[in-house]
Amino acid sequence: MQVYALALEKGGVGKTCLAVNLAAAFARLSLRVLLIDLDAQSHATHWLGGTGATIRPEDSFLGLLNGRSILDCVRETEEGVTLLPAHPALASVPVQLASAPNSGLFVLQDAIARVNQPQPQFDIIIFDLAPARGPVLATALAAATRCIAPVQPEDLVLRALQALMDSVSQAQRVNPKLQGVSIVRNRYAARSAGDQVYDNLLRTSYQQQLLKTVIPVRAALRDSAGLQQSIFRYNGPDANEVRNLFLDLVDELITLDGGS
Repeated sequence: MQVYALALEKGGVGKTCLAVNLAAAFARLSLRVLLIDLDAQSHATHWLGGTGATIRPEDSFLGLLNGRSILDCVRETEEGVTLLPAHPALASVPVQLASAPNSGLFVLQDAIARVNQPQPQFDIIIFDLAPARGPVLATALAAATRCIAPVQPEDLVLRALQALMDSVSQAQRVNPKLQGVSIVRNRYAARSAGDQVYDNLLRTSYQQQLLKTVIPVRAALRDSAGLQQSIFRYNGPDANEVRNLFLDLVDELITLDGGS
């Protein structure tokens, strides 16, 4: 089983877009996929059809923090992805983690271990994280097998990437299963001179962590989000091209991690 944490301290880089469509892509390979929305803004939850009226705080990560099982909190979605939804009350999680044993560092790790007994319930778990460095990120990295960082060609993004590298390095001290950071170039405009400059900077500094698959700027991704559909259910222009890119990304990760 692989556990992927989608993270970057900088907002607006497409973490939720990548998390939802990556989860849907894994599901298209008949893998059992769980997406855990750890962002109080609940964007992934909304994208996958969740609504605030049907989600209680105890159905979110807050439930796990208070001892509930993952399977008691999840719901199925039309994408074939199981969702542990977010709730606005997650804004209080950093404070609650501070008062939990070990500062709540192992809450997700323990919850995943329990859901794997007596046998694994999921092949792939994906965390969609808020753009923040803090206890929630630390808890996610303590449970992850790989961190995936979506990056856009901007100076502030590259600075946030270095901060994430530092966070992952610290997390590896308590989680030896964490393989490190893999970088996905997201929302790229291949013909932009500026994008090419930042791409060269990424290649210079992070060649070993840089994944080959590049997700370009496409209206299909924006429009599918508005319809609460993954790119695999959306049938608008450019959808097929983007589907194939996400399947390429899945193949790359499966190869990198030696299978699911």
